[in-house]
Amino acid sequence: MEIIMGKTYRDIVSGFEGICTGVVEWMYGCQQYTLQPRSDVASKKEKPSLFYAKQLELVDDGISDKVEAPTYGAPAFFGKECVDKVTGVHGMCIGRGIGLFSSPQYILEIQPEDHDKSSRYEWLDEGRVVAAKNPTREIDPQEVKGDRPGSGFPPEFALP
Repeated sequence: MEIIMGKTYRDIVSGFEGICTGVVEWMYGCQQYTLQPRSDVASKKEKPSLFYAKQLELVDDGISDKVEAPTYGAPAFFGKECVDKVTGVHGMCIGRGIGLFSSPQYILEIQPEDHDKSSRYEWLDEGRVVAAKNPTREIDPQEVKGDRPGSGFPPEFALP
């Protein structure tokens, strides 16, 4: 089933229901969709959650009559060493987020010089990202893509 931003979906496992406001695509072949639940109280914003397409069933047209879902092509930087034009930080592009109301963002994994430390992740607007001129490493996304979707990040990475 094609998931369309702006429509309301329900997770068949938990019953969680919300409007699809984004998609996060990972170099590993995984796509996760952000569902933003509606609040019973106008001043309270509920937390969004991420789901795989196979978990979702269409509930209704949501707000799709009020907003146009963005169109987007294939990711430009997956598996490439990229540079943030603003800060000069280098990292491997491992994902992309497309939001219903926001600019597309690429996700760079920044590997620390001390390999005993954890990587950090930067979400950068598409216009800030450029492929490195002299990359020290690159990888073909097909080399890391699994037969089934890989796991993504926890719900706090959901696009609002």
